[in-house]
Amino acid sequence: MKSVIEAVRRALTYVRESKDELKKVTWPTRDEVTSFTIVVIVAVLVISFFLWFIDLGLMQITQKLVK
Repeated sequence: MKSVIEAVRRALTYVRESKDELKKVTWPTRDEVTSFTIVVIVAVLVISFFLWFIDLGLMQITQKLVK
């Protein structure tokens, strides 16, 4: 029984300290989140097209070598 009470006490301490730490966090504004999201989407698209182009070239080279 004593170990159960100690476990609950530790869990409550963890939750309390986590809550206190989250109050210290500087959360991004809506505009920052929007701009970061756009940057990520553009970066993913650029990298995707680059890899697609490389894949297309390697496919052409492979087809010429196989023929």
